[in-house]
Parts: sequence; structure tokens; C-alpha cells
Amino acid sequence: MRWLSMRMAGAALLAAVAGGCGSTSGDDAMVLEFVGFDGAGIDQSDAVRESSADVDVLQEICPSGDSEPFTQTLINATFRNNEAADLHLQQVVIAVGPSGSLATITHQIGGELRGGRCDNIDKQCALDADCVSASSITPGNCVHTETTIRSILLFDSSDKQRFLSQQGTYNVTITFFAFDPVHDFETSTGYTVTFADFDNCP
Repeated sequence: MRWLSMRMAGAALLAAVAGGCGSTSGDDAMVLEFVGFDGAGIDQSDAVRESSADVDVLQEICPSGDSEPFTQTLINATFRNNEAADLHLQQVVIAVGPSGSLATITHQIGGELRGGRCDNIDKQCALDADCVSASSITPGNCVHTETTIRSILLFDSSDKQRFLSQQGTYNVTITFFAFDPVHDFETSTGYTVTFADFDNCP
């Protein structure tokens, strides 16, 4: 079950996106909004789903004599940027176990999350009120679109090695970090990962 690290709502959202506030405050997840995970289009041996993943930690020899397929663990993540400025993803931190007690894994990532755009004029926007044109007193619509960043690295071979001796199913907190020209933002979601010696032989 995924969850978002939101602690403010309503009028606070308007203040957050209009002011472009950030720097890891409680309204970060209202600006950098995590939407969901999926594994569509990723060719890998591990299984990743919306709320959980099965991660193979040991490569075996198959009955055919060939090596078992063994890959990095990748995932697609979808976000919505609710402010005007574009955001740039820079890092993902995966904390395994309570407060990252088993492992804290950091990977650098990239990707641009488009901010709001007016549908009636060429302008960045946070709210509909930003979309007033010189030719009309009625504002247009400020459109915030979802962006999917594909094949984000969760676990590489060295990360998997850590769990050879502590296989099991764990609650994981995945935190994404992004920035605009002025501020830093972060948003977190819960995930469940099973680390085990899965049989991926054909």
C-alpha cells in the first residue's frame, strides 16, 4: 500500500504552489506529487508492481547449464508537478526496514517534470488565476500533466548482495528528491519488497 508524505491540504496547497515553497517542508509532496509505480515495458528478471516487488538476490545455474537471467531492478514512477516552474529529479533514496535499519540505498537519477502551463496563452502557471490574458478578463485553465520517468534504478547487483544473508519481505520507504531554480523538494512513498533466491530459469 503506497502512501504520500502529505501533512497539509486545501488552502495550504494554494499557498505552496503559488509561492513555490519547498526545502523539505511539509508541503513538498503537494508540489512534487508522487502518483504511482509500474513495470510496463521493462525487460528484467525481477517482478515490479504498483505496490510491491520480488527481487532475486542470487544468480543460479539453470538445469540447461545456462546462467539464470539476473538483472538490475528497475521501475517506472509517475509524478505530477503542481507548481509553475519545471522540476528536475536528482536522487532516489531507498530505506529498507524501520528507519532504514537494514539498508539505505542512494542512486542518482534524472528527468524533468513539467510544471503548469496555461491553455490559452504561452505561460507557466501554478493556478488558473495565472492565466489571464490581455484580451480577456476570464482566465484560462492552468494544466498540470503527469510525467512518467522510466527505468529508475532501485537495486543493482551490489545492492542485492547485501540481502543474501537477510532474505525476506520488508517495508521500504522510497524518497525522491527534485529541485527547481530556487528550491529543493522531496516526496516519499511506501513499498514492499521481497528479497529471495527466486527461480527465474526459463
